[in-house]
Amino acid sequence: MNMNKKIKYIDGIRFYRSIVVGINNLISRQDYLNQINVFPVPDGDTGTNMAFTVNEILEGTSGTVSSKIGKMSQQVADLALDGARGNSGAILAQFFVGLSESLENKDKMSVQDFAEAFKKASDNAWDALSNPQEGTILTIFKDLSKFLLDYTSEPNNNDFVPLMSACLQEAQKSLDNTPKQMQILQKAGVVDAGAQGFVDLLEGINEFIQSGRLKDLGSIINTPKEFEDFDNSHDFSNLTYQFCTECVIEGDSLDKSKIKSKLMDIGDSLVLAGSKKKIKVHIHVNKPHELFEVCNQYGISKNHKADDMFKQQELVQLGKTNKIALVVDSGADFDVEKYFDIFVVPVRYSFGDQGYIDKVSQSVTDFYKELESNSMHAKTSQPTPGDFRRQYQYLNSYYDSIISLHIPEKLSGTYQSACVAAKNTSGANISVIDGKNMSVGLGLCIEEVAKIMKESNLSHEQIVIKINKIIKNTKVFTAVKDLSYAVKGGRVPKAAKTISNIFNFKPILSIGEDGSMKKAGIYFGKKNIPQKLFNMINKKIDSRVKYNVLIGHANSIEDGEKAKLLFEEKSDIFKNIRLLEIGGALGVHTGPGAISVAIQKIDD
Repeated sequence: MNMNKKIKYIDGIRFYRSIVVGINNLISRQDYLNQINVFPVPDGDTGTNMAFTVNEILEGTSGTVSSKIGKMSQQVADLALDGARGNSGAILAQFFVGLSESLENKDKMSVQDFAEAFKKASDNAWDALSNPQEGTILTIFKDLSKFLLDYTSEPNNNDFVPLMSACLQEAQKSLDNTPKQMQILQKAGVVDAGAQGFVDLLEGINEFIQSGRLKDLGSIINTPKEFEDFDNSHDFSNLTYQFCTECVIEGDSLDKSKIKSKLMDIGDSLVLAGSKKKIKVHIHVNKPHELFEVCNQYGISKNHKADDMFKQQELVQLGKTNKIALVVDSGADFDVEKYFDIFVVPVRYSFGDQGYIDKVSQSVTDFYKELESNSMHAKTSQPTPGDFRRQYQYLNSYYDSIISLHIPEKLSGTYQSACVAAKNTSGANISVIDGKNMSVGLGLCIEEVAKIMKESNLSHEQIVIKINKIIKNTKVFTAVKDLSYAVKGGRVPKAAKTISNIFNFKPILSIGEDGSMKKAGIYFGKKNIPQKLFNMINKKIDSRVKYNVLIGHANSIEDGEKAKLLFEEKSDIFKNIRLLEIGGALGVHTGPGAISVAIQKIDD
């Protein structure tokens, strides 16, 4: 530590530079964080999710640095919220939101201001979770908050240089204690990955505070904004193509002329801007996944976006209505094109560094092909709070209220992301509901809700009550053909697969009333899976009741058709039987060959 150096305040520029060094240190530790990730699910993606989240800050703040700490912290918070990936990313984003709220309208931050802001940030992160756990990044927040308030209560402790050094030591002490607070960490012999990531961030921040050097960061500090010549304005008056689509291509020697020539064949309103290392693409197309397939031939494509201009145009023409919008996520499998007032926020997944938006960036068929051929197993992450917030803000201009219905909180952070976004969307009436169902099960729930919204004049509150009944009336059963995908994704222990192989059985999975995954039954052998699944479901139903049926297949159309015929043979009980393809949100865990059947009681 430089004993002669003193820093009595942090302004926007110092805050930005320290955050940048911290972020780069965190990103450099990404692989290690993935390796020690065991909670809440050992799916090896905490490092990836935290890196995605903080990288959004890097890309969004470059060239837009404010000298005022209030404005700069607000910008960081907004970018973190928009880019938050995974539980750890969402928690970190909420921390930055709380920090910025405390620093609002401030030009500079004293050590006392920092302590108070950190307390606000910690409280904000704890409040964001419905079931916060000790032994996680939240514990680091709480322990540091107490330390900072105690440390800064002494008037002479007004220098950031010794403060940040002591803060890092205290964070390391809290981190080392996390295995004692959570048995799963102690058993694995690791600390919490999210907590480690935050300590890595602090370590980088402290390095800058102590040395003042922007080591090995090249031109990342105060670089001009990328794509200054980029213009994505367009004329909606005579639309030929449905989707306004964008992405960024990153590579070593990108050739804009070649990329432009290739893309002109698939759409119009093409705009390309950037350099040999990074190009932003804007184009109107009918099949967004075709754009991303082309872009992936030249480098890694990122920041995928595809907006339905046909739907946008119709909403503009209709203007503000007293109707209710239904927001769902792509973890639900149903025929979305049949419903105008339903809006899907896609789940994300990635194969290595290449990220995708479920059912948008890649066709479902191509997803399963890559799932089988790519040596790197796909990793899923929930939509960011920013994804939901943008959707909510947009819909609030056209609808009276919003109901947001999602895959279970116990299986995904999607519900939590939606809750965070709803909390941060001012002036909107939003109800976020845990659908306690998955895939075609949630799809059946959504279709029934859409029917009620269209055919009745029920109020927002009355529909919410109806939804809870619909959820209870709907069950989903999934026969998994190959457990290796669930093992790779951390959803099933390796030992369970070993036992399954020895005794030649596979599970039939369902969702419990609390939204958790449970085993509904087993089947033996690899043949006649549709018949075995049908037999189990047939034993569980009430023969006096009629049921709607929705069947999903994971790249296994023949088995799907067989299952459909079996249910059609009992048409006195099973009604409205349909078949569709299971998307990547569930397919990444079930793998190819799975069959999923949802049944829903029909109320007389």
